Amino acid sequence: MEKITDKYNLTIASIEEYNGNIYRVRCESEKKLPNLSAGNFAQLKVPGKDLRRPICIYDNDENSVTFIIARVGSGTDAFLSQKAGHKFDAVLPLGNGFPILPDKTNIVLLGGGTGCAPLLKIAKDNPSLNCTALLGFPTAKAKEAYRDDFDKVCKKVCYCTDDGTLGYRGFPTELLTEVAPEVLYVCGAPGMVKTAQKFCADRGVLGFASMEQRMGCGVGACLVCVVKTIRNGKESMLRACADGPVFPLEELVL
Repeated sequence: MEKITDKYNLTIASIEEYNGNIYRVRCESEKKLPNLSAGNFAQLKVPGKDLRRPICIYDNDENSVTFIIARVGSGTDAFLSQKAGHKFDAVLPLGNGFPILPDKTNIVLLGGGTGCAPLLKIAKDNPSLNCTALLGFPTAKAKEAYRDDFDKVCKKVCYCTDDGTLGYRGFPTELLTEVAPEVLYVCGAPGMVKTAQKFCADRGVLGFASMEQRMGCGVGACLVCVVKTIRNGKESMLRACADGPVFPLEELVL
């Protein structure tokens, strides 16, 4: 099915702050939203900024969409300074999401921090999958924006924290040896993606990563977000916004 991208008028229904710099933002749409897949993102209009900001789609229904946003720069600061009731527009859905392989049902979702956000819809939208989530956060409080969303849709969830305040003390990548997935989906820091790549290569596991790149236009014109890959034996610089943000792990040059 062809993906239809359009501009949507949204209203902030709720904006909740967690751990000082993580926000859960639920927005309502004036018209019915299109099909949104895990790994898609939106380009959000930001007050006082010429360039939109790319934010992955965390969750949605026909008339609302939820984002998990970290306050990390002037753009996200300006967007998150808005209040419930504020109206803005967003271009969505953008990007190519995670491929769901119907003959592969034993799945691991590997995420770190806000990198967990693109992974929820893999499990939520595909209830027949046997999903185990390995999710890492600095502290227990840093996880609170996700509530118990992953617990509701995954067969098993293992939380990991740097300080041991929730679940396993350490990195979620340290638990990869405890699982035997047919497919691994990952989004997080470069080190996490690189570890996932090696895990998949060593065990012959299919893997896909959503690459968190700085973006300008979001539609493939400005080439700010290129990712180095090797595809069919040829090195290429592919655009995270238009060719990704999801790429096969085996193709990434990290």
